[in-house]
Amino acid sequence: MTRKNGDINFETYVGYQAFSSDMPVHRINKSNWYLKFEKNIPAFFIGVENVYRQMPPLAFFETADRTTVHDMTGWRKQLEDYFNLTIEEIKCQTDIEPPKKSPSTEQLEPISSILENEEI
Repeated sequence: MTRKNGDINFETYVGYQAFSSDMPVHRINKSNWYLKFEKNIPAFFIGVENVYRQMPPLAFFETADRTTVHDMTGWRKQLEDYFNLTIEEIKCQTDIEPPKKSPSTEQLEPISSILENEEI
C-alpha cells in the first residue's frame, strides 16, 4: 500500500533491511541516530530494537546539541557530508523555524488601563 500525496506522517521501518533497502543510510558515530533522504528531503531516524522511526528535525537538532547519553561528536560535519548540504540548507529543507511565542506567554494589557480609556 502506498502513501497518499501530501501525507506528512513520519515513516517507521521494522528491520534494518527494510530501512536501508531504498537509500543508503548513515549512522552518527555509534549512536542510535541515522541519517537518510526520505522523499528527497533530509530525514533523521532513531533506531531502537530493530525499529527505525523518523523523528521531527527539531527533535534531532535539540538532542544532538544537548545529549550526554550518545556520542554525537562531529555530528554537524557528518550531516553536511552525508546530505551534501550546509546546516542552514538542511534546516531550510526540513522547515525548522524558531519557536514562536505562545499566546499564553505574551504580556497582556492590564484591565485597569482598558477601563480608564473607556467612556462612561
